[in-house]
Amino acid sequence: MWNALYVILGAGLWATDTLFRHPLSRELSAVTIVFYEHVFAAAISLIWVLKSARKEIFLGWREMLGAAFIGFCGSALATILFTMSFQFVNPTVSILVQKVQPILVIFLSSLFLSEKISASFMIWASLAFFSAFVVSFPNGVALTQLRSAASLGALLALTAAFLWSVSTVVGKVVLRKCNESVLSFWRFSFGLLSLYLISKRFDQVQIEMPFVLTEHSVLRSLFFMALIPGFLGVILYYRGLKKVPASVATLLELSFPLSALWINSHFLGLHLSQIQMFAAGALLVSMVGVSLSSRSH
Repeated sequence: MWNALYVILGAGLWATDTLFRHPLSRELSAVTIVFYEHVFAAAISLIWVLKSARKEIFLGWREMLGAAFIGFCGSALATILFTMSFQFVNPTVSILVQKVQPILVIFLSSLFLSEKISASFMIWASLAFFSAFVVSFPNGVALTQLRSAASLGALLALTAAFLWSVSTVVGKVVLRKCNESVLSFWRFSFGLLSLYLISKRFDQVQIEMPFVLTEHSVLRSLFFMALIPGFLGVILYYRGLKKVPASVATLLELSFPLSALWINSHFLGLHLSQIQMFAAGALLVSMVGVSLSSRSH
C-alpha cells in the first residue's frame, strides 16, 4: 500500500507545476522553461545520487538505453510535442487525447510486462477513467470542438501520449536493475541533452539564456519547479513504480488532476463545480479500489 501512496503522492506533486509554469509562460517560451527545469533537476538529482547511490550511478547498456529513451522521448520530446499541439488544435482536444494514456499503458504492460488484468481491476479502472474525464471536462466536450480539430494537432497530442505510455513501461523495466534516484538522474540528464541538441538543430527553437540569468525571480521559480514537481515528484513516482504494476501506476497517476483541482481552487481562484466535486470523490474511491485490486497481481 505504501508503494501505491508513493505513486499517488509523486503524481500529486506534479500538479504544483502550474503554480510555477503558469507565471513563467508569460515571460519565457515553453522550450526555455522545460530546458532550465531540466538543468536544475539534473543538478539536484546528481547531488542526491552522489550521496545516496554513488556506486550504482553507471548502469548496464540495456538500462542506459532505456533511461536515454525515457529522457529523450518521455521527458523532452513528448512535452514539446504536446505543447506544439496547442498551436494546431483546441487545447481541450489535446488534453482529451492525452487521456488515452492510461489505456495505452494498460495495453502495453499487459503485452510486454505480462501483467495480468483482473475483472475487479477493469471495473475500478473504468470508474477511474470516467471520473478523470468528468473532473477535466465537467461540461463535456462539444462535437464542434472535435470536428474542428486539426489532424496534425491531434496527431502531435496522441504521439506525446504514446511516448509517455511507453516511457512508463520502459521505466518499470529499468527499475528492476537500478534504484529510483539513479533513473531520475539519467532521465533528467538525457532530457537536458536532448533539449540542447533540439535547440541547436532547429532554428525556431530558441533558449533565452541571457534574460533568464539576470532575473532572480525567474530563476527562483524555475528552481522550485524543478525541485518540487520535477525531482521530488519523479523520484517518489519511481519509488512506487518499482513495486507497483505499471497498469496500476498509470491509474494512480490520476491523483494529478485531483491535486490540480485543489491547487487551482485555493491558489488560482478557479473553484470546483458540484459535478467536479462528485467526480473527484468517485476518482479518489476508484484509485483506492485500483490499489487494493493490485494485491492479487
